[in-house]
Amino acid sequence: MVTNNKLAIVIFIGLIATLAAFVSATDFIVGDEYGWTLNFDYQAWAQGKKFVVGDKLVFKYPVGKHNVFKVDGNGFKGCVVPVANESLASGYDVVTLTTPGKKWYICGVGKHCETGGMKLVIDVLAWSPVLPFPVPAPAPGPVPSGKVFVVGDDYGWTLNFDYQAWAKGKEFVVGDKLVFKYPVGKHNVFKVDGNGFKGCVVPASNESLTSGYDVITLTTPGKKWYICGVGTHCETGGMKLVIDVLSWSPVQPVPAPAPGPVPLGNMFIVGDDYGWTLDFDYQAWAKGKEFVVGDKLVFIYPKGAHNVYKVNGTDFQQCTIPVSGEPLSSGYDWVTLTTPGRKWYICGVGKHCQKGGMKLVIDVLPRSTYPPSPSPWGSYKARRMGNTRVLGRVA
Repeated sequence: MVTNNKLAIVIFIGLIATLAAFVSATDFIVGDEYGWTLNFDYQAWAQGKKFVVGDKLVFKYPVGKHNVFKVDGNGFKGCVVPVANESLASGYDVVTLTTPGKKWYICGVGKHCETGGMKLVIDVLAWSPVLPFPVPAPAPGPVPSGKVFVVGDDYGWTLNFDYQAWAKGKEFVVGDKLVFKYPVGKHNVFKVDGNGFKGCVVPASNESLTSGYDVITLTTPGKKWYICGVGTHCETGGMKLVIDVLSWSPVQPVPAPAPGPVPLGNMFIVGDDYGWTLDFDYQAWAKGKEFVVGDKLVFIYPKGAHNVYKVNGTDFQQCTIPVSGEPLSSGYDWVTLTTPGRKWYICGVGKHCQKGGMKLVIDVLPRSTYPPSPSPWGSYKARRMGNTRVLGRVA
């Protein structure tokens, strides 16, 4: 009996450690608002940051303008592109840090590494679990909420959309992020003041955001104004947004309310590091994963190379594109799972579904409530999922 108890304790500690590692993972957008670009000091950016196994690096840049190669120390020092290594080139490349140690990344386009400074080296630490034994709770501190708002939801940043109606009722807090999604070259984003917003005046000293997936972190409270500076998109197309950003307030130590239904909101990048691509076994990828109402699928691929269709079972089996369905084609497509049941997705480009294996079927479970008794699992889940709010297309 004692031996069994010891074994149970060891297993429990291992499970808690594994879950805590998942909870603690952090996404780092390389270069923050500047992204992966020329003439930026990436070593200064990395200085002071703590990278841990399980964290992710996100390289953002206009598709076709840059790329990302993982190299060794010599390749980094000499800006040498490895012959046997393929570049990441989606414009939104997610790299999961799976092992500790030094990691090197460069841009392999032209002289971008040698003369443009597009090179990054980081030290990745091994993850150390915190023991799950009771310890005194730390005093509340300023932890940003970090919600992510896709401006315009499924419509993105586009003409003839009422962005003030979209913003109405939403609470924006310091630490949150705005994501402006649009076709590259069709629109842009300028941060302006109140007068510039009212008159749709592009500031002379301000550079526009033009990546097509522009992420803006709200770092200070107050009113914030954004416009599109292309043609008369602001004046006649309604491409202007004003929001009020609140100061972040730490949660006060008040008694916790009774447990209730909490949406899980897990985010699954389809194919993980491989993304949405040819000759990948997506059913093997989905096997063993639990998809729940409220979770999100993210299809990442080079824009123009693939797309995503939601289909029914028959169309899935035959790789048939639905006549009335429009594809997702941004290269970074979000699908929110809003109902339980079986869901089918295919790529509609060429023979990518039939011969390239670009098809995915999953079973979505109904959302369940948390048990009424205190549970360390419920606590971990609530904190993990409460940090993320991404708005996207529904399934």
